[in-house]
Amino acid sequence: MKKWKQILSCALTAILVTGALTACTGGGTAGTSASGSDTPASATSTPVESVSSAESAPALEEVVLTMYLLGDRTPDFDMVFDQINEKMKEKINATLDVKFLGWGEYEQKYPLLFASGEDFDLIYSADWAMYNSQASKQGFYEITQDMLNTYAPLTAASIYEDAWEQSKVDGKVYMLPMNYKELTAYVFFVRGDLMEKYGIDKVESIDDIETYLQAIADNEPGMIPLDVGSDFDARFLYDLFWQAETAGRLEKVNPQQLMSYIATGDDSATVFNETEDPAFLSTVEKLKEWKDRGFWSKSAVVNTQNNRESFAAGKSATALMNINNAKADYTTLTQAHPEWDIRVVDAQGTAPAIVQSYLANGMCIFSKSKNPERALMALDLMRNDEEIHDLFSYGIEGVHYNNLGDGKIELTDANENYPYDGNCNWGIRNDAYWKSIAGGIPNYDELYDNWIKTAKGSEYQAFTFNNESVRNEVAAMGEIYTTDMKLLYLGFAENPEQDIANVQTKLNAAGMQAVYDEMTRQAKEWHDSIK
Repeated sequence: MKKWKQILSCALTAILVTGALTACTGGGTAGTSASGSDTPASATSTPVESVSSAESAPALEEVVLTMYLLGDRTPDFDMVFDQINEKMKEKINATLDVKFLGWGEYEQKYPLLFASGEDFDLIYSADWAMYNSQASKQGFYEITQDMLNTYAPLTAASIYEDAWEQSKVDGKVYMLPMNYKELTAYVFFVRGDLMEKYGIDKVESIDDIETYLQAIADNEPGMIPLDVGSDFDARFLYDLFWQAETAGRLEKVNPQQLMSYIATGDDSATVFNETEDPAFLSTVEKLKEWKDRGFWSKSAVVNTQNNRESFAAGKSATALMNINNAKADYTTLTQAHPEWDIRVVDAQGTAPAIVQSYLANGMCIFSKSKNPERALMALDLMRNDEEIHDLFSYGIEGVHYNNLGDGKIELTDANENYPYDGNCNWGIRNDAYWKSIAGGIPNYDELYDNWIKTAKGSEYQAFTFNNESVRNEVAAMGEIYTTDMKLLYLGFAENPEQDIANVQTKLNAAGMQAVYDEMTRQAKEWHDSIK
């Protein structure tokens, strides 16, 4: 590390950015606040000008960086990354070897990567995807302010101050979170041709969705009404029903796998399990009712195909997804199947949309990476070099999309081979370069206007739990989350009240109370510190 700094600390000033660093002269940096703290300066979404390092790249030893992403490799992924790697090699003499953890396997395989001894460098992470647990286990490489200034000067100059603070686990940063302000809300896709076929005039609410799903269950034996089931979307519907009953009175506390909540306004920050709230029983009962009516498959628990894929393949009559996925899917599917007459329906109901923390998407460096400095340089380019950012996010201009200017693009027929915002590029999203689809969802503005009125973030979304003292208990709870809880989230409960009691018994035996006592202590300390 020290050797690298001696070689590169001054060189990178000229290599990567004009005027972003003054480290070689001993002055302050653009990534350091005026108070001299270790927090990057408050950033805006203004692009930071990058200067090509083509002349200096050969001075760096050539390396191949292995990067893990979540999801499935799309048909044109390698074509796009050939171009990204060409630019990476030119700028920092590094290329990326990308591997994927599928949606149906990532919860099991993700933690195994860190224990397997496999040699890799970069990995996608998020507050819902193992960030806190792996950071607490020293699975990720610490990113210091000094490292950021030296190896990621573009990020140092542009990262949102709140994002840097939210990334801290026990006072240390292990992630470069997305530099993107995200509103999360859910929508249903339904097919207008099937609505017309069964005399359904409108689908605008959860009650309307129920009517539509019943019509498909009664009349389309070869089609699954809503084909949920993979690890990715197993709890989507549960989340909607749960949020509708708990919004305004419960605050979620990450990580998601600990199923932890605090009552809104509780200054004691007492953490409890979601199964202890009365709304959990009523939610599971509703899910069981829909499952028993045949709205999803009896094999949903082992289904590895997510519901978006099933809908696109014509196997399912409905899809449920985040609006950010919906923007891409709508354009792709309406081009491929105009005869379906796809309608986009607000799935939020009475549940408010969520203003996500920056940790909802991010990228981390493996703690045992042999090239952590170069990995950080690569992340700096993926986030802040507009050409590389746009390739990763949208594909090849003129092949997968056309740039219309003013932050708008139009998708081509080839976009289905590299879907817009669908290749786990989310960790490098940057407001400075983000482009939206022209001619997308017709009622998007109406949906957004409704959501923004009540959108809120969790009171504890910036809190990160250090589980070092209860690591074994956390692991045991995580196992229950991916097995027993998944059954409840999908409505597979013979006797909901008894099945919930059985899960609570298992959680207590796993050491849940010790985890929640420690989480309560940390959450109260954090809460008091920001008052």
